[in-house]
Amino acid sequence: MSVTISYEGDSVEIENAEELNAALEVTPPEADIELLNQIGEKMIDLVTTDEEFLLILGMAIDGRGASKQPYLQCFGSQLNQVVTKGKTIRDALALLANESDQEYFLNTLGTAGLRKCMTNAMDIAECLEWLYGKMDTLFLELLGWDFVIRFINSGENLSFLVKAMSKAEEKELLSKMGWEKVMACIQSPNDLMYSFIGLDSQSDRELIEKLAEYNKLEQVIPSPQELDRICQRGLTKAEADYLREKYEIAVKA
Repeated sequence: MSVTISYEGDSVEIENAEELNAALEVTPPEADIELLNQIGEKMIDLVTTDEEFLLILGMAIDGRGASKQPYLQCFGSQLNQVVTKGKTIRDALALLANESDQEYFLNTLGTAGLRKCMTNAMDIAECLEWLYGKMDTLFLELLGWDFVIRFINSGENLSFLVKAMSKAEEKELLSKMGWEKVMACIQSPNDLMYSFIGLDSQSDRELIEKLAEYNKLEQVIPSPQELDRICQRGLTKAEADYLREKYEIAVKA
């Protein structure tokens, strides 16, 4: 379906995202909102894929710090038809210059739209890295902790997520998971090393204590060589010394 747009007395029919992109390129930036308003809800007939959505998002209203909500609003509740991948959400968040735009984008997708796009822990972590201010809290609330936790099945996945979280969010995640599930994620030296790399130092110490409590230190650290590798790669000196102390106690027990 074609859409007619006009600017300063000139009119043209456009049929797809490529033609819309060309129209935005040849008109001045201040004309973008006028053209978007003319298209309105017919935008979904022109922009039909994730790639096309990102193409126009990057082109439209491209002033420094300018709000891109006029473009997002053209899709309304149909936004989830052109945002179907975790990568699309990540790239869109990177293009949205302020919290207000990110808030509108996340709320419009809603829980169902966001969950549809998240397929692994890395998807979630990469989105968290591009969120401003309190938008990470909104993102996690919309996803739901139960949904986030279902992707954590290894120390590596745990590390991906907590590295992208604030200390408060990391603490809440560990609380929601419970230490029994955290322990279940740590089955190898690499799991443990990745966990230490991602976690805050306070959580590192608590994890060491729980490993000793669950009698898992010898299981996940099979040799002094692995102990050295983990201490060198994932821990501060203070926490490394504490791990060595607990490990020696476990070995002698």
